[in-house]
Amino acid sequence: MDPWPMIEADRRALAEYLSGLSAEEWKARSLCADWTVEEVAAHMLVIPTVSKGKIFLNFLGSGFNLDKFSAKMVGRITSEKSPQQIAEAMGAGASSRNTPPGLKPMGILAEVLVHAGDISEGVGRPLAFPTDHYIAGLDYLKDVQPALGCKQRIEGLHLALTDGEWSHGDGPRVEGTAQHMTLAMTGRKAALDHLSGDGVEIMRGRE
Repeated sequence: MDPWPMIEADRRALAEYLSGLSAEEWKARSLCADWTVEEVAAHMLVIPTVSKGKIFLNFLGSGFNLDKFSAKMVGRITSEKSPQQIAEAMGAGASSRNTPPGLKPMGILAEVLVHAGDISEGVGRPLAFPTDHYIAGLDYLKDVQPALGCKQRIEGLHLALTDGEWSHGDGPRVEGTAQHMTLAMTGRKAALDHLSGDGVEIMRGRE
């Protein structure tokens, strides 16, 4: 499966969504750690708009610490671009096929899906992509352990979607929409409130 058409379509949809946000919504807290909606959107510009060379140099300059690198890049982008310019850059870079070292295209799709959810859930205004995009992301994320911890978080559980044909694993059941399942799998505990089944509390207790 080629994820690039899905990545481009979702980036364009997100750009349109961002262009309609108010100043207050840009400053809202997202589901992503301590970042605002504006900061998450700025983070999402790194892959499509910054060259591999610059990414490597900035990562090197951050001591190969991912959190420091991300904070540095977000600070730089938010200082250089207004929220509206961030939205415009998201649309302009939608077709970019830049791939940072160590990250596969399917991982880029997953990042778009997850961070778009961080933004829309923080704002409280729906933004959902086609279910098959989430299913592709879930198939990738279910085996991801370093950094995101997805594999360990869902171990021994049976995941099932209520809005698509996808399931994974055996054990106590966790069911919900593809979007909320994606967010929960990547550690967004607020998304667990939208899921049901005996396995939800097990997921809630896992870091």
